[in-house]
Amino acid sequence: MEKILVVDDEIGIVQLCKRVLESDEIKVETATDGEKALELISREGEAYDLVMSDLKMLGISGLDLLKKIKQINPQTPVILITGQATIESAVEALKYGAYDHLRKPFDLDDLKSSVYKCLEHNRLRRESNILSETLYLYQLSQEADKTRSELDLLDFVLERSVKSLNANTGSLFIFNQRRNTLQMISSSGMKESLNFELKLGEQVVGWVAQQKKPLLINGGVNKLPQFKDMSVRKDIASSMVVPIQNQHTLLGVICLNRYFEKSNYTFTAHDLESLQIFALHSALVLTSMRHEQAQKEVDELKSEFVSNVSHEVRTPLMAITGAVELLNGMESAFTHDPKVRMFLDLIMRNTERMRFLVNDLLDFSRLETGILKMYYCNFNLKVVIEEVLQDLSFKARERNILFETDFPGDESDIIADREKIKQVIVNLVGNAVKFSPDAGIVKTGFHFDGDGYVSIAVANSGAGIPEDKQEKIFDKFYQVDGSASREKSGFGLGLAICKSIVEHHKGKIQVESEEGKGATFIVRIPIACKNSVQ
Repeated sequence: MEKILVVDDEIGIVQLCKRVLESDEIKVETATDGEKALELISREGEAYDLVMSDLKMLGISGLDLLKKIKQINPQTPVILITGQATIESAVEALKYGAYDHLRKPFDLDDLKSSVYKCLEHNRLRRESNILSETLYLYQLSQEADKTRSELDLLDFVLERSVKSLNANTGSLFIFNQRRNTLQMISSSGMKESLNFELKLGEQVVGWVAQQKKPLLINGGVNKLPQFKDMSVRKDIASSMVVPIQNQHTLLGVICLNRYFEKSNYTFTAHDLESLQIFALHSALVLTSMRHEQAQKEVDELKSEFVSNVSHEVRTPLMAITGAVELLNGMESAFTHDPKVRMFLDLIMRNTERMRFLVNDLLDFSRLETGILKMYYCNFNLKVVIEEVLQDLSFKARERNILFETDFPGDESDIIADREKIKQVIVNLVGNAVKFSPDAGIVKTGFHFDGDGYVSIAVANSGAGIPEDKQEKIFDKFYQVDGSASREKSGFGLGLAICKSIVEHHKGKIQVESEEGKGATFIVRIPIACKNSVQ
């Protein structure tokens, strides 16, 4: 509910204004002189959304009252009313910060219009202030993972809230779930040392954290029944203590203070609401940062695990491959037995499949850690694609899949890492074969765009990729069919490796697909990448 104070030495005027303006949303209080008005305005915990005052009054005039109001609370809007309105008086009123200047006798519709506009302006000003602060915080969060730590962000949150809400000091506590305590990690304008720790439920900050309820304290904390036995700091005139939480998860507490010797006015309910909004946005950004950090740690552990596993698997795999090759080369009745040959072929095929999987893991690990080097050279792209198609032709013939090509008739040379580009094409053509139906078609080609880039396209006639999964297929370990019983084997690393290689070449990879109409993968890279070893 918004509050208006009407000040006029004519009782009829204050009664009229109260009757006309008071409603379920607006409470109107009155005073018949400037002294009484100042007493109400200065009263502990009182805050008005608008003060209306007569200009000419005995004792404290309306203009003097305006000046004092602006000293007590500069944000309080004031409308001056006078029976002797002149241009000079209007200019002087506006000069000292009056919102409007009305002339007696005033039209009631004009009165209501001016009051409602003033209240709306006041609401918008408060919302604009907090919006600008939270917008700044949001913009910061977009770069937070690159430029700032969590502590930097929390220092910033406290700094901006102290400035925005005209506090003299502030502190920010972070909740330690393991210890069940609150640790002060940031302060502004305070002499207390950091790392000050409170138990959950201890003192005002601990109570707010435990109850997850904001507090506005004016005139002494011991006036609240839950803190009646607590010692009071007599220098603090007003405090706001707000939990920082994401839904029901407590992250911390922010506390702002105003001191008697530094401030003539106390925090208001509007200030508390603004700090709550700011705390909510802070919680969202903080949660996002922690999620990003946790995701990075998981990715690092996953990469380390992948690297270790692939190296451990590679050694016994080489031993199995070597043993099978020795058996294949032996001349004996045992090795010529049809059943033995069948089992040796089965072992060889599966060890070859394992070798490809392990190589994928190793390449992924190297790309993730930056160990994989790029060796740029001049080579013929058409020759590389033909090599890939020749290597995969046996798999295609097994299922009667037809290869089609579309090459330009002119120069086909580019500068890139030949083996890595070949690996990309192997992955794309191999996938196209894997996901094509029997007797399907796989089309491979490239063309020069005319702006220094070459586009390589690989298309199949398979089932296609659902639109909601087309962005995800380039993610690490992602499988379109994620079930344990999926028909197609692999770790889901092939396209992630392709994307990483293409991006190392300052290029892009994308997919175009409609369900039931196959899929086309397009790789676009510069014709001449950096011709050096990185």
